[in-house]
Amino acid sequence: MTGKSEVMGQDLKTLCEDHPQLLRSYHEVCGLLFSVAAAPQIPAPQQWMPWVLISDEMSAEVAEKLTQSLMDCFKAQLLIMRDEGNLLPRVCVYHAGLTLEDALSQWMSGCLLGHQHLQKVWQQAWSQMQLQAPDDAPQAAKELSHLLRLFSTFANVPMALEQAAAGGNIQLAAQLAAIAETLPRALRQYVSLAGKLAAYLPHQFETFISGQDPAP
Repeated sequence: MTGKSEVMGQDLKTLCEDHPQLLRSYHEVCGLLFSVAAAPQIPAPQQWMPWVLISDEMSAEVAEKLTQSLMDCFKAQLLIMRDEGNLLPRVCVYHAGLTLEDALSQWMSGCLLGHQHLQKVWQQAWSQMQLQAPDDAPQAAKELSHLLRLFSTFANVPMALEQAAAGGNIQLAAQLAAIAETLPRALRQYVSLAGKLAAYLPHQFETFISGQDPAP
């Protein structure tokens, strides 16, 4: 999240920090919200909101605050996409020695978690592309595979380096800073690809910019 959305996200950040036993980390939740908002078919809030939970044993007051904060941040994410704003939060920067506790790794982990939950939607859209535009489907699959590998690299840099070394690629560590600079463009490609695939799905959920906010 960037700019005004970062201010809106303060309530969500406070909730995540105050209830680490209940909720995933703030940056992980933000990455998850990105992948949900970017999906070829956006699921209903009742479906995706539980994905941010570690435990649902929370008070009614916390649940109400969480619902409102999630919807505020989700709508802000949709607006960023609509306005073609910066998709990667400013705090998510690469540096040598990046760990799983860093904002970039957590955000990318959340993005991948959301994609995993929505993998069936992506597969359905791609299957429809295969039927309706078979010449375009292989390139779409190749592009998505590349993007997911890129996101996975920065979700867990130590593992990526270990796997690269095991495969004989000892240059990855020196290349990571340059590769990280491609992440903003890669996220735009992810959103663009989802939009292309969405065109092949027969029915779309509304984008939840307005309307009553349901409980998680």
